[in-house]
Amino acid sequence: MTKAGGEFAPWNGVFETLRVVQGVPLFMAAHLRELGRAMSALGFSTDFDFDQARAQLPKLNGRWRWIVTPEGTRTLFTEEEWTPTEPLELSVSAVRVGSCNWDARFKTLSYLSHAQAWKMKSTGETILLNEYGLMASAARANLFWRLKGQLFTPAHESGCRRGVVRAFISRRHNVRSGHFPASDLLEAEEIFLTSSMKGIVSVGAVKGRTYKRYITADELREEYEEEIARQVADAQQGIHQGHETSPGFEMP
Repeated sequence: MTKAGGEFAPWNGVFETLRVVQGVPLFMAAHLRELGRAMSALGFSTDFDFDQARAQLPKLNGRWRWIVTPEGTRTLFTEEEWTPTEPLELSVSAVRVGSCNWDARFKTLSYLSHAQAWKMKSTGETILLNEYGLMASAARANLFWRLKGQLFTPAHESGCRRGVVRAFISRRHNVRSGHFPASDLLEAEEIFLTSSMKGIVSVGAVKGRTYKRYITADELREEYEEEIARQVADAQQGIHQGHETSPGFEMP
C-alpha cells in the first residue's frame, strides 16, 4: 500500500535577495520586513534565526537569498562581484501582471510572469503592465522617472513589489506614486530602475527616445553608495543600530 503524497505546490513560497558587501548583507532589516509582509499574505511563519545565519556569511561580495516555504526556511549565498550597469534600453512587454496578484506584489516562488517577460524582452529591460494597461514594474526591477523635477513611481497597488531600494529613495525624496500609463515615460526627462543587486540603473533609451544625462540617478547613486559604505563600516565596527542594520525579524 502506497502512502498518499502531499499537495504539489512548487509555487507556495516566498523569497528575498540581498546584496552582500564584504560579508555584510545590505538593508537587512528592510528585507526582513518585506519577507514578513509576503509571509503574512501567504499565511507563513518561521522561527529561523536570520541573525545567526548572517554571522556565518563569508567575508565576500555576493548574493544572499532567503527562501521560506511551508516545509521550512533556508538561505543560499553565492559569491558574485558587482559591476556598474551601463544605461539600458527599455521596452514594454506583452506579458501582463495582475495588480492584486501575490506574485506581482511579493517575491513569491511563482515568478513565471516576470521570468517570461525577461526571457521575451528585446531590450536590456522591459516594463510589465497590469490588467488595466498601467505600469507595474520592470521584469527585474522597480521603475522611476522624473518629469518637471518631480519623481514618479508606480504604486504598490498597481502590481509592483515595494522594493528595498525603491523604499530607500522614497524615504529621502519627494516621490509621487500612482497609477500611470506607459505613455508617461515618453514625456519623462529621465528614467531609472532600482533593484537590490544592481542598485540604481539609468535608462538610456525608450521607444526611440534617447537620454544622455542622468542627473537625478547620478545623485541618487552617490547617496546609495554612501549608505552602503556606512552600513559596511558600522558592521565591521560591530555597530548594529538603526532600522537599516537592525537584525530583528519583523512581521507586519
